[in-house]
Amino acid sequence: MESTLSKGWFALAGALIVLELMFVYEAMIADMAGLQRMFGVFVGLAIVCFAALLYSISEVMYGWE
Repeated sequence: MESTLSKGWFALAGALIVLELMFVYEAMIADMAGLQRMFGVFVGLAIVCFAALLYSISEVMYGWE
């Protein structure tokens, strides 16, 4: 049984990675500017993007039967 991943999964993974990197960059900028609340917001969004990426990877790896 051979299965290939669709372009949609790769697009989803790419979008989540780009969003996560943007949020980490913005958190770093907010930390350097001394804006702790904005830092917390961007770190939280980066964590949510990372969790979504891990969930989508687990669906691809273990969700198929």
